[in-house]
Amino acid sequence: MQKPGTVRIGDREYTLDERGFLFPPEQWDEAFAEGMAERLGIYDGLTEEHWKFIRYLRKKFLDEKTVPLVVYACADNNLRLSRLAHLFPTGYHRGACKIAGINYQFMFDCNPWITYESYSVLKSEFKLTDSGFLESFDRWNERFAQITAGECQLPEGLTDKHWQIIRYLRDYYGHNKNIPTVFAACKANGIDVGELRELFPSGYRRGACRIAGLPFLG
Repeated sequence: MQKPGTVRIGDREYTLDERGFLFPPEQWDEAFAEGMAERLGIYDGLTEEHWKFIRYLRKKFLDEKTVPLVVYACADNNLRLSRLAHLFPTGYHRGACKIAGINYQFMFDCNPWITYESYSVLKSEFKLTDSGFLESFDRWNERFAQITAGECQLPEGLTDKHWQIIRYLRDYYGHNKNIPTVFAACKANGIDVGELRELFPSGYRRGACRIAGLPFLG
């Protein structure tokens, strides 16, 4: 039976971080790339065009200790964004970077915007802080919540339970100018911390509070 935080590809078992990225990254090999690609919807196998982009990412990762933003990665490889989306249907960081064996924490430490697939859409419509939070609490709307939630890979999108918590957070902050503790939020909404984590896999602050338009307070 496969253990949590692992994936078996062929006769080898690889360990993953909590978001499903290879960790530690030294485990990477071409078998992992092929197996992960199939799991991410690339059913006909990796073509030379895929491999060219994967090798480019690994060179940046290993030699330059960085991961380029998607616009620079496309420019370096003479690729349109639409072509990249065709090659890697689950996206740049959740597809190409995952297949290339780059772990989530490295990408976030390198540049948090790499992990936000909706960056360009959000940035064009809303003023954001460097950490990706809404700059002004009063500028929030449901569209911001929907776009931001899209990064969280919620199978059913924002459900009634998500909206209950989002509205609670906005109401609490609007009255108190402070963010409730995670325990207070859970108690007020009749859930435990485990259920909150299932609802918001990105966490309380970077998931629930960010979607609700609350500021990042450290």
